[in-house]
Amino acid sequence: MSVDMSSDPSPPLLLVTGAGGGIGQGVIGAALARGWRVAAVSRRPPEPSLAGVSDSARSLYVVADVSTADGAAAAFDAAVAHFGEAPSRLCHAAGNVKLGPIERCSEDHWRQVMAANLDSAFFTLQAYGRARGDAPGGAAVLFSSVAARIGTPGHAAVAAAKAGVEGLVRALAADWSPRGRRINAIALGLTETPMTEGFTRGERSRQAVTVQYPLARLGRVAETAGWAMQLLDEDSWMTGQVLSLDGGFTAVRPLVRATPTP
Repeated sequence: MSVDMSSDPSPPLLLVTGAGGGIGQGVIGAALARGWRVAAVSRRPPEPSLAGVSDSARSLYVVADVSTADGAAAAFDAAVAHFGEAPSRLCHAAGNVKLGPIERCSEDHWRQVMAANLDSAFFTLQAYGRARGDAPGGAAVLFSSVAARIGTPGHAAVAAAKAGVEGLVRALAADWSPRGRRINAIALGLTETPMTEGFTRGERSRQAVTVQYPLARLGRVAETAGWAMQLLDEDSWMTGQVLSLDGGFTAVRPLVRATPTP
């Protein structure tokens, strides 16, 4: 569906996918705190923490699977029907993390990772572009991973998917810049959300993960949401970029001291 939008609405209308996840919920909370209107999209009914995102003038919760073209289109159709206009802002926070060596990666594992991370990004961006039509302006932010930027063990499938997301960001920045529409991504290090808590369960596991980051801590949802909101701000000259938010993981090489040979 294409909607004629001769001017950007005030307050902005933001569609957030992956609304049931920690990052999605953080962005939704930050947007509502700013007075924005929000269409929250998830494959599952809302969690208790999103009970405030209801069928109201400022917010809407949509159950849709954006890893399919029909599901992504349905999410935007629902937002247009409810708010009377297409979202000018998009935060695509859907995805999953399934790790393991390539030798043990089943075809089903591969398909799940691609569908959740890359297919969902492609179809959501496609639906966003169609909904916006030729309307000027707008901004989108997606999430990549340090695994797409530097080799990390056991990340073959998700690294390939997130590298595809980064490619989409650059390609669409070229396509959309003549309309003043921006698109960027944030490549995250390990951020503390319900989806990643399995990696830090227990003090020993937590220390083993944390020590890999130069700033000696993991990412926080609130800071991730803050950066996402900055990238969604219309008053920006940034597009086609992938911002690394990873505590220095991909930029800093720690000093490793050799153990003297006896």
